[in-house]
Amino acid sequence: MPKIKMPRSSPSLDMTPMVDLAFLLVTFFMLTAQFRPEDAAAVDTPSSKSADEIPLQGLLTVTVDSTGRIFWDLTEKPVRLAVLESMGARYNLTFTEDEKMRFASLGAVGMPMNKLKDFLALDNSAARNALVKENRGIPVDSVNNELEWWIYETNTLYFRDIKEKVKVALKADGNTPYTRVNEVVKTFQGPNIKINRFKMITDLEEGRL
Repeated sequence: MPKIKMPRSSPSLDMTPMVDLAFLLVTFFMLTAQFRPEDAAAVDTPSSKSADEIPLQGLLTVTVDSTGRIFWDLTEKPVRLAVLESMGARYNLTFTEDEKMRFASLGAVGMPMNKLKDFLALDNSAARNALVKENRGIPVDSVNNELEWWIYETNTLYFRDIKEKVKVALKADGNTPYTRVNEVVKTFQGPNIKINRFKMITDLEEGRL
C-alpha cells in the first residue's frame, strides 16, 4: 500500500504590524528631533590635555573667530527669548513674534544691536552669513561694550527662571589675536558680571583620545 504524502505547508508570518511600527517610530523621531543649528562662524579651537566635558544644558558660550568677531549663544530657548526682550528694552528695540521665534531657533548670534533686526529679517543662512561677514560681531570695546550686557542679562534672567547660575564657556579660534580674547576675558571679570571661572572649549590632543 503506497504511503500517503501529506502536503507541505510553510509557516506564514504577517509582517504588516512590524512595518507599521517601524514607520511610526521613524515618524516619531522625525517630528521630535531637534537639528543642531548651523555654526555662525568656523572656529578651529586649539588643542589641550584637559578631558573635562562641556555641559549640554545651561551653557552660555562666547565664541571668538579667527577674525575677532564675537558671538553669543545660550542653550535654553525660553531664557534666550527673555534675554532678547531685555536687550531690546535696553536698546529701545521691539521684536515681532516671528523675530523672537527665529532668534530662539538660531545658534550663536554675533551682531551689533543696531543690526540685529536686519539679521533676523533674513530667512536663509547664506544671507545671514553674508551680513555677519560685513560686521565685527558683538561690540566689546570700551565705548560700546554690548557683550557685557548680553552676559549680564543672561546671568540675571537664567538665575531668575532656572534658579541656578548659568555655566560659561569661551570658544576661541587658535588664530584669534590674543588682545581680542583678552577683551572678552576682561568683560567676564568686569564689575557688572564678575565671572572669574569659565570653561575653555578646546580640542583634546590626540595622545589623550
